[in-house]
Amino acid sequence: MIKNKLPYFFVALLVAGGLTGCAIQKPVTDPIMDEKAKANIVRIQAFNTTIDSTKGTGRIAIVNGTQKEIYKMAWAAQTPNRLRLTLLTAGLPVETIAANGTTVTFVSHTGRHQTYTTHTPDPNLNAFIGVPVRLSEMIAILLGRIPVRPFDRAWMVPDRPGVIHANKYYDSAIQELEVDTNGTPLAFRRLDRHRELVYGMDITTWKHIQHWAMPVSLSVYDGTGRSLEISLFNIIPNAPVKESIFILTATRS
Repeated sequence: MIKNKLPYFFVALLVAGGLTGCAIQKPVTDPIMDEKAKANIVRIQAFNTTIDSTKGTGRIAIVNGTQKEIYKMAWAAQTPNRLRLTLLTAGLPVETIAANGTTVTFVSHTGRHQTYTTHTPDPNLNAFIGVPVRLSEMIAILLGRIPVRPFDRAWMVPDRPGVIHANKYYDSAIQELEVDTNGTPLAFRRLDRHRELVYGMDITTWKHIQHWAMPVSLSVYDGTGRSLEISLFNIIPNAPVKESIFILTATRS
């Protein structure tokens, strides 16, 4: 835990993210299966794109080695990068993050740190959730989406049924999707040029809410044993949200 600063799960690492480098060599695969892989990812990219905002409550367990911190949470999220998320203990607010599309503000309600604002619209939230996920990717999760990034090519991974790899032509990073026999996503991972895990998310439970299927129980993790276990309750898709909910007054510390 960082003393006299933001707790590790509420410090924004102000980097743009994105792993680029030398292009990787795509394995030789069946062109027909490649088209199937692309179609699967395009379909997954379209999940819940008719949902522009959500409100709800939930539970977060933040795990870092042997440490585990459990909070209730309440949120309002709006695509692409507006978020109000408050963590609570015993019904009292502990921490709040507010992103208005231009700035991201972190507030402690218990005096653990000074209010802090960064003028980065889509920061890497490594310290906020314990794994290197961008703000927009966290919002996508709260909107019931899989945070698949744009890609140029995709292929089924040989000898790994249901596993799809995709990447940009000149990007060394890999996106890995795992789907069941019905094409329902079970996991999404980002791998670096050495096929080492950057971060991943496993989806445990899907729930039908109105006419949408949404992931409501999932874990987000990196390769060091840090993880965030998320359970989403009382989700309201396309909830009306006021612009003011995403704005907090803060000064840089």
